[in-house]
Order: sequence, then structure tokens, then C-alpha cells
Amino acid sequence: MRPNYAQDAPPTSISVGGVNYRCNVDYRVWIEVLRRMRKIDPSAQSPDQMRENLRRIDEIECLVFGGVLAEEDPAGVLAAVAEFSRGYPGIPVQAEAGTPVFSFDWDINAIVIAIRNQSGIDLSYRRTEPFHWWEFLLEFQTLCGEHYILNLMEARSYRGRDRELLRRKRMCALPAEESDDDRAAAEAFNALFEGGGGEGETNEAD
Repeated sequence: MRPNYAQDAPPTSISVGGVNYRCNVDYRVWIEVLRRMRKIDPSAQSPDQMRENLRRIDEIECLVFGGVLAEEDPAGVLAAVAEFSRGYPGIPVQAEAGTPVFSFDWDINAIVIAIRNQSGIDLSYRRTEPFHWWEFLLEFQTLCGEHYILNLMEARSYRGRDRELLRRKRMCALPAEESDDDRAAAEAFNALFEGGGGEGETNEAD
């Protein structure tokens, strides 16, 4: 039988290369892990790109394990971390291409409040002890009713032609995720206005 919440406690370690490594299981850590995993470039080919990927994997390892697993292959570590991030096994779902309907980065407040209102579990800043990522996923996946986050997700997933519903979809849309290239361009643009005089200023002597 597949691992399940009725019989199996969520794991506190991840197996890499046949060795079990104790890991940080708190949901806040794993939200950050997912964010950093999205930054890894699977098409990296140049030495610089590959080094950047390795640096990001090192950061993920530090978050998950408290340090880099120097004896393990980074690709194997990343695969094991990605598998752990899925939580308890469930029915395979074929993801549809299109606009994301939720973001742990942007929707975390609505998600935490919905979990509190449905299950009575307070995952806010007041909670000092860890809350297991797998349990967090179960709480999120089983939300039902009229929670605000579910309304947002429904609005974002609308595919019809109703003008009012399309307007709400636009209002609820998640911001486009900024790429590294976007950030670099913005920093270069901002640098033009740093350190050198203000608008309309000249260097002419009096």
C-alpha cells in the first residue's frame, strides 16, 4: 500500500544514494525550496550556467539538510528533494498548461487563514514549532467551501467568455514571475540614476 496519513507518519529524512539524511520538514522552508527550485535552469549548457545551477542546488541543500551533502551527486540530491516536495502519493494528475491558479509566494496569507478557519491549525507567526510540509500540503489540498483562496483559484482558472468573470480573472491574476534577466535589466536601468546628479543637473562651472 502507498504511504498514507492514516498509517504512516510523514518522513523526517530523505534518502540520497541509499543514505537517509535528516531534513528540515517545516512548511515555510519547503515553500522557499520550491521557489529556489524554479530558478534552476534545466537547459543550462555553458559553464557559467552550470555553475549557477550548482550554486542554487547548494543553497537548497543548506535549507533542507543544514549543509551541502558533499559526498552526494548534486543531481541525485535535487531529484530526491523534488520527490520529497510532492508529499504523500496521490492520484496522478495531468497538469493543464496555462496560467497558474495559486502561488505560495503571493497567496500564503489566504492559504494560512483558510487552514486556520477549516482545521483550527494556526500556521501564522505565532506558531514556533515546525509544521510538516506533507501535512501542510494535505491541509491545502483538502480545503473546501467558500474560502477566499478557493475563490481566487476558481477565478484564475476561468476559461469562458463572460465579461465580468474575465474581468475578475484579470483582477485576481498573479504577477508574472521575474526572471534573472529581468532583474539584471532592472538593476542596470536603476544604476543609470545612481551616483551621478539628479534630473536636469549640469556640470558647468559657475
